[in-house]
Amino acid sequence: MHSRQLPPRPSRRRTVFRVSALVVALLVPAASHAQGNKPDVLRIGSSGSLMGSATGDKEKGALDTLHAFIKDETGLDNEIVRQKNWQELAEKMSRGDLQIGVFQGYEFAWAREKYSDLRPLAVAVNVHTYPVAYVVTGSDNSARDFAGLKGQTLALPANGGPFLRLFIDRQSEANGKKAEEFLSKIVTPDNVEDALDDAVDGKVNAAIVDRAALEAYRRRKPGRFKRLKEVVKSQPFPPPVIAYYDAKLDDATLRTFKDGLLGAAKKERGQTLLTLFRLTGFDTPPEDLDRVLAETRKAYPLPDARTK
Repeated sequence: MHSRQLPPRPSRRRTVFRVSALVVALLVPAASHAQGNKPDVLRIGSSGSLMGSATGDKEKGALDTLHAFIKDETGLDNEIVRQKNWQELAEKMSRGDLQIGVFQGYEFAWAREKYSDLRPLAVAVNVHTYPVAYVVTGSDNSARDFAGLKGQTLALPANGGPFLRLFIDRQSEANGKKAEEFLSKIVTPDNVEDALDDAVDGKVNAAIVDRAALEAYRRRKPGRFKRLKEVVKSQPFPPPVIAYYDAKLDDATLRTFKDGLLGAAKKERGQTLLTLFRLTGFDTPPEDLDRVLAETRKAYPLPDARTK
């Protein structure tokens, strides 16, 4: 009878090598996937006021609600810090001083040119993903385009998005003057409905609002809406962007933060938050966002870029 021949026993060195290789195989993907570090305090920056021109108790109440909402959703204490401008916000994010940033859409378009590692986490939406600015007048106004508004008065609502002011500034500059020189006066009523009412009643010659506001006015006041006419509208603007800087924050925190934003409309505190900031919800960055950002940079180049 032949004895059964056993396979050669692996050497101790080979065994150690295989175990080490297995450990590396298991740990390296996890380490490469988990970007950044989980912070003790989530530091969030904004490029300006998150409430348009609102100040005082109204803004403080809204920020307190936002702070509590983020705490509920992430379990992290958080600090919301307004920055001087979008440049300071992007720079601090690149250094890791801030983990999350809130940009106006056109600001994010500008920031991405210099800070290519800025990434959109979510977008803030008010009915439509891409807001559009509309300049309207009373139906008896003779203006047929923006140039026809020279020397007239305009209502720019205090709670309108900053992109409305950008549109007015660039339209005025295209006609050879700054907005305050091209228009005889710019007034800032508290809200979009007052701005449109003033245009209907002839208290101002024109008003600028976004598409969602104009549609809401048509539903609420169809008779008065018929007394308005569109003079000019903008191309779609990118929506406000909630952004992060690649590799500065761990994936688990990013995922939790994003899930909390996307589910805001389903929770009571989230609904309050959306109402305060005039939003209908947060959404994932749309697939064509890069295209819209590029179109925005082309139509609205940085002021210093236009002088070169």
